[in-house]
Amino acid sequence: MNMHASGRDWLSEDALEFQLRQTLHRIDCPDAHTLGEFELDLLDAAERTRVAGHVVDCEACKVELGVLRAYLAMPTTVAEPLADRARRIVAALFAPRPGLAYGGLRGASDGSTRVYTAGEVTVTLGPGLNPGSMMGLVVADDVPPETLVARPVRLVARAGSSSAAQLDDLGNFEFDDVATGVYDLELDLPHGLVVIEEFRVD
Repeated sequence: MNMHASGRDWLSEDALEFQLRQTLHRIDCPDAHTLGEFELDLLDAAERTRVAGHVVDCEACKVELGVLRAYLAMPTTVAEPLADRARRIVAALFAPRPGLAYGGLRGASDGSTRVYTAGEVTVTLGPGLNPGSMMGLVVADDVPPETLVARPVRLVARAGSSSAAQLDDLGNFEFDDVATGVYDLELDLPHGLVVIEEFRVD
């Protein structure tokens, strides 16, 4: 009977010792945050010396520090926003010689047509066929016309609202119900994001 009790006490002491070891394991080790600051040289001189002395004798901290160094050495790839990936090209208003007419934009009179250029891209803007509408024509000399089909076009008001359209197979686009005001026009083309800034619609 006593031997049974003694054996049970021995098992209890063994379990208690195991639990104590688990609790006290690495109690003197610096936490992960401190190891990170040590690796990045953010600790003051006294704390850095203390951590360095500990790491020399602690295999667990050596392993943890090795994992941290391997992680910091890995190249990071951060996805860029669409606006950063697209090459932003600001189009300039083209001033033709007096008397030079542009008939590329159907339904627009010569006096109301504005032509913008951005490298090999020409954008012609004018009033649409219906009251309050606006039409545009995009011509890109250096790419096949089919590459422009369904490319997105966005009309952005100064107030922050926007409307969307797409290029057709001839490079035309149209916006309906365009209120009087100042707008930016953004065309997502193979060349980049071609932007016409601050043009007025009357």
